[in-house]
Amino acid sequence: MKKLLIATHGYLADGFKSSLSILTGQQDQVQYINAYVDESDYTDALEAFIDSVGPDDQGVIFTDIYGGSVCQRVLLQQPASHGIFHVTGANLGLVIEVLLTDKPITREYLEGAIEAARSTMRIVEEEAPQSPQEDSADDFFA
Repeated sequence: MKKLLIATHGYLADGFKSSLSILTGQQDQVQYINAYVDESDYTDALEAFIDSVGPDDQGVIFTDIYGGSVCQRVLLQQPASHGIFHVTGANLGLVIEVLLTDKPITREYLEGAIEAARSTMRIVEEEAPQSPQEDSADDFFA
């Protein structure tokens, strides 16, 4: 079974949860940690997730900021020693890709998925219409 954890600063993990629910309808394979939203320590939740990933499962932990405190806390739990991948700097497209894939979750697969997600990040620039007659709503999506 595929098991994913999204751990972020603040309520970003809940934002991922909301978006994944709307876009995929699949929440049962994903757990969420909203770190630092109150005084509670989320280490127990990290440990519980790691302990829930069995030898026949595929586990991935997504964190928001490379080198951030959530990323560091995950590193202290040594998920790799449990066969769990840790991907930081995650975005919604990457999480959806991993959630929906039928491919085995391997290092090589994740490297490709990360590169694909990275390639979708860009500055979007509007093109100026050629003439007022050519400006239509249909042109926007062309």
